[in-house]
Amino acid sequence: MNDLIMEIETIGCTVSCLYPMKKYTWLRVGGLADLVVQPNNSSEFLELLNLLSSSNVPWVVLGEGSNTIVYDKGISGVVISTKKLKKIEIIDETKVLAESGAILGTILNKTIKAGLTGFEFAAGIPGTVGGGIFMNAGANDGEIKDVVDTVWIWLRGEEIALSRSEIKFEYRKSHLPEGSVITKAIFKLEQGNSSESVRSVKNYMTKRNLTQPIKMSNTGSIFKNPPQIAAGQLIEELGLKGFGIGGAKFSDLHANFIVNSGNATARDVLELIETAKREALLQRGIKLETEVRVIGNENN
Repeated sequence: MNDLIMEIETIGCTVSCLYPMKKYTWLRVGGLADLVVQPNNSSEFLELLNLLSSSNVPWVVLGEGSNTIVYDKGISGVVISTKKLKKIEIIDETKVLAESGAILGTILNKTIKAGLTGFEFAAGIPGTVGGGIFMNAGANDGEIKDVVDTVWIWLRGEEIALSRSEIKFEYRKSHLPEGSVITKAIFKLEQGNSSESVRSVKNYMTKRNLTQPIKMSNTGSIFKNPPQIAAGQLIEELGLKGFGIGGAKFSDLHANFIVNSGNATARDVLELIETAKREALLQRGIKLETEVRVIGNENN
């Protein structure tokens, strides 16, 4: 591992050893990662991906950690953090080029100031371009697929551009090639009215503030909405709203959010998830599917 660290530092990346992932993720749970590595720019990012893919060390890419649960036993190998890859550039008047680590809310603010419309749906969505495209993030009657023009991915040593028509987006899925990593994207927007966009965003945020536990550590929505019923409504009807295990519980404000009261473990959170899955299937015959990503070394 020491030789690998030296090679990573030669590229120019920042390396943190035995990093507590509860400091990284929004839910504030998770054990230690062997290494958290931050490339400073896109060229370092690509070089790092090539290096790690040719090594025997496991690795995973992580943005803001807003939609991620890390196991209590932490993560073996390398976590590649895209937090420094935040460049956003408006090109061709209505198109926005953004690196994978760019925060969706920052893109929204920048495009509104430029008089562009179409990204308002992202108001309040935590996370980055990479995570947003990977899971086809959405809210406020819109999804990221609605504005994607081109996505660049790293795959087996090459950076490849995919047009919107080549990506088979579905609800909370992108179906990108297995093993690929999103490096940047272009979003196609329209000329709009900044005042109207600001008004729409304020309305979205007012609703979100009233209906979601934004002041507590959480991962956003835990479950995808099944076809029959909204996941939050289902969990509430199952009698699990406010139900807790250890330091984690389903929010009293919105049942499709799990919040950390301050001392939750990943095991607490995952047991809550399994409880809801079991009860949904038992009581209603509905199979709940998680929206959050779970990574790391599984608990025994």
